[in-house]
Amino acid sequence: MKSSYITILIVLFSLVSYAQNYRGTIGKHEIFFQLDTDYNDDSVTAFYFYKSHLKNILLGGRRVKSELVIYEKYSDLKEKKELFTLQFDNDQLYGTWENMEVVLKVHLTKTTEDFRKYKLRKIKFLRDSVTVYDNKELVWFTEKYSKKTLFRLGNGFTSAQHEFVNQKLDTLHASFAEIGLECEWADIDIDVKLVSDDYISFYEYSSIYCGGAHPNHNKIGYNYDLKQNVQLEKINEVYPLLDHYTLLKNKYEKDTDLDIECEYFLGDGDLWTYYNWVFTKEGISIVPSYPHAMTPCEIDFLLTYKELEKGN
Repeated sequence: MKSSYITILIVLFSLVSYAQNYRGTIGKHEIFFQLDTDYNDDSVTAFYFYKSHLKNILLGGRRVKSELVIYEKYSDLKEKKELFTLQFDNDQLYGTWENMEVVLKVHLTKTTEDFRKYKLRKIKFLRDSVTVYDNKELVWFTEKYSKKTLFRLGNGFTSAQHEFVNQKLDTLHASFAEIGLECEWADIDIDVKLVSDDYISFYEYSSIYCGGAHPNHNKIGYNYDLKQNVQLEKINEVYPLLDHYTLLKNKYEKDTDLDIECEYFLGDGDLWTYYNWVFTKEGISIVPSYPHAMTPCEIDFLLTYKELEKGN
């Protein structure tokens, strides 16, 4: 499940691999502009972002001979929202930009600059707040442009723990920011489940739409072993002999509050082959994996530490 962001980013940047990049101005405002023309018809898609903001503004429209008329995605031409009327002139585009009553001149020049790399260089984490768990600090940061938040280890942790975990969190936070800047919308929330001498565990809940038929909904668990300074992927890395499906089935199979349509404990446990999980104060929370249409079935099932030790 942790590969979902990698998949989203691969799809995003493969889709625009044949687009042309431009750099220039709307009035006095410096912008980056990407144009993708469908040569089978006159339709075009595009996006642009301001140097000062970095968030993509999505556009669509048509090319008529040497003129482009494009405007804000999901709007109508007559609304004049982000309306570009542009002419081609060799490696340049020039014309006007309108937003309702405001009209500004546009001048753009082709560039080979990689917009993704440019944004990654600009990403900036701003210190926000601190939460304390038994003398251990989690320091929260907000990325300046995407407004996505994530914590880092603060006081109460060793230098080795800082070096290992914070590097992981830097990378994760950058992926949050990148998706937030590229996609139409991306809601990402963090729920810290355990901070102890042994582990840090948290769930990441996300709802992301980057185009296509459906948004992506994810619930992803992250577990860091602070003794070994490793990221744990499977429960069996901690409990090597554990058969979590059998243990869960024995505990929950007769629970009448469970949704019958989810069929949690029918068959041979295929739904529990891929799962998300985190440590909590009470034990381990496990979430089975379902196809996209059945993500409401992805609820938490708890195995206490006593049950885990007995089942191992």
